[in-house]
Amino acid sequence: MKSPKITPITGRVTTTRLAKIVAADLAAAGVEFTPDDVPVLLRVVFDAIGRATASGHDVAITNFGTWFSTRTRRVMRRNPQNGEPIPSPAHQRVRFRPSPTLVAGVRAKNRKFTIRKSPRTGQ
Repeated sequence: MKSPKITPITGRVTTTRLAKIVAADLAAAGVEFTPDDVPVLLRVVFDAIGRATASGHDVAITNFGTWFSTRTRRVMRRNPQNGEPIPSPAHQRVRFRPSPTLVAGVRAKNRKFTIRKSPRTGQ
């Protein structure tokens, strides 16, 4: 089976532009989605990632990366203008760790990068 043609990306990608790219790639793959369905699909995916990380769970996407939340501790900082101590409260923050596959694709400036797994051979 031949891989579907990927949509070339030039310039910054916003949510609206990402929805158009995803819709074009889905159409090229023969998947039936209306153009109005794709932004909803993206919102649902990003909402799920946000809810999971806010709940303290990791979200790992193979060959792309992992979102994870970490806790920062309470620390005292100093105002550089007057030296007055300022408390910085403990809080939770979201981090992203890219996969080695994504890092290699970005470093190589591979415009045809994909997170799809290579098909198994010899079966």
